[in-house]
Amino acid sequence: MAVRVGRAILILILLLVVALVIIGQWSQRIPAQTVLRLTLDKPVAEEDWPDLSARFWEGEVTVLRDLLEALDRAKRDDRIVGVSLEIDEAQMNFGKLQELRTKLADFVASGKFCTAYLEESSNRSYYLASACPEVYLTPTSGVFLTGLMGHSTFLRGTLDKLHIYPDLYGIAEYKTARNVFTEKKYTPAHREVVTSVVTAWQQQMVEGIARGRSLQPEVVEQLLREGPFLADKAVEKKLVDKLLYYDQYRDLLKQKAGSDELNTMNAEAYAERSREATGPKIAIVHATGTILTGRSGYDPSAGRYLGSTTIAEALRAARDDDSIKAIVFRVDSPGGSAVASEIIRREVIRAKEKKPVVVSMSDVAASGGYWISMSANKIVADPGTLTGSIGVVFGKMNVKGFYELLGMTKDYVALTPNATLFYPFENFTPEQREQVKEFMQYIYDNFLDGVSNGRGLPREEVHRIAKGRVWLGSQALELKLVDELGGLEQAVALAKQLAQIPPDQAVQYEIFPRGKTAWEQIQEFFQVRSGVVLPTPRNLLDSPAVRLWREPVVLMPYEIEAR
Repeated sequence: MAVRVGRAILILILLLVVALVIIGQWSQRIPAQTVLRLTLDKPVAEEDWPDLSARFWEGEVTVLRDLLEALDRAKRDDRIVGVSLEIDEAQMNFGKLQELRTKLADFVASGKFCTAYLEESSNRSYYLASACPEVYLTPTSGVFLTGLMGHSTFLRGTLDKLHIYPDLYGIAEYKTARNVFTEKKYTPAHREVVTSVVTAWQQQMVEGIARGRSLQPEVVEQLLREGPFLADKAVEKKLVDKLLYYDQYRDLLKQKAGSDELNTMNAEAYAERSREATGPKIAIVHATGTILTGRSGYDPSAGRYLGSTTIAEALRAARDDDSIKAIVFRVDSPGGSAVASEIIRREVIRAKEKKPVVVSMSDVAASGGYWISMSANKIVADPGTLTGSIGVVFGKMNVKGFYELLGMTKDYVALTPNATLFYPFENFTPEQREQVKEFMQYIYDNFLDGVSNGRGLPREEVHRIAKGRVWLGSQALELKLVDELGGLEQAVALAKQLAQIPPDQAVQYEIFPRGKTAWEQIQEFFQVRSGVVLPTPRNLLDSPAVRLWREPVVLMPYEIEAR
């Protein structure tokens, strides 16, 4: 009797396990006539944050690659009938915007529907939404299409109030990274390049909106001069197809999906439930943030930074893995340390001796970001990518006045004339200033030689287009600083070609640097970090943002935001 009861219990347990497995698989299924819902309500980044500390300070992000892969899989998935792009704010720059626009256009070409829904819209969010054949807007809202402006923040006035003197120098007239600290407004060269960049961005935006909305470019240009537009006017001007409340918009999606019940799925859930591609492996090595020596990380004063040690290790791992047939080096960096940039470039050269290396430039790959790119087999940039900025800056912040403002004083004994070279409480002496300029010229010459050798251009031609000047990807193509225009997908296609992988062969991706485990992130989060928890003058001097200026810097000459 006891044996029979035991068998019955065992059978019940097995049946329960089987039922749970079936229920789990059923809950993970993708229903027929599902609409892929892409909601942009967070910043879009190349990578997730490296640790919990960064997520604590910055909040969540949406990873661009997840959106691109979801759209790529969805266009071939019969269970997905369309895409709903719902934009709160397009928190990304023109490189990422253009990659998403291209992928949306590719999805539309598959014959499935693609709609955009806006509660309100800025220049960038409308530019992205216009890639969808249909655009809907909340009534009583508006389309804030006003044309672009570029603006930069200058800290010289703040430094003067704090009695901090920026003893900074630069090679080439357009290399104006120091201007953020040494000026209170644009210099003529600075204004010239900002104007050029914003003008080119606006032209690209006009062409994209005109193509998406079936309007003439001159009509869109006039709309930029007349904007913004209230909701009814936006419909009248053919910027929006119809005004709908969100419940009405969902009814529209249900109608388009041809289903009595609306099934939607976000990109993250879809990625988990859809089948990943199999086939040859291609490594995607991310280089995101300001370039520093050491390991990659995050600091509230500097944001995300990429360390030469971390990226060099990632490139070596991808190079030495024989299952990986090619490397796509995805760069989204305004530059940074010249030394760290050269360490990474060396690993790019070593990697391409064994397998193809193709650089894919995101929003920005300028200065040090271009330095680490210039020796790859091929370089691919988006039309709106910020690149170039071939030049050098170097110097130090003299904080002696700031210390005295706080009642602190400094004194020293120097045994040699150059013992005070990096001392942050004295300006450079005239002799030191000449040595600094000589050192900067040496770095600049190395930069020119690297571009000349990597791109196969005469050195004098490189100098002509260098001088610290920032170019957009569309301009860089004409100057032969990049090989092709396109996004990550185009770089992968080029890598497949160089690795002799058939163009229609599916590939799988290996992502580098490897993410930290949850346990590693938890451990790091609860570590006491003196620079964050107990800020002191010493901590401030040791922050990544300040350490960057203790060596020659190849940094984009300004931070520019288009809005």
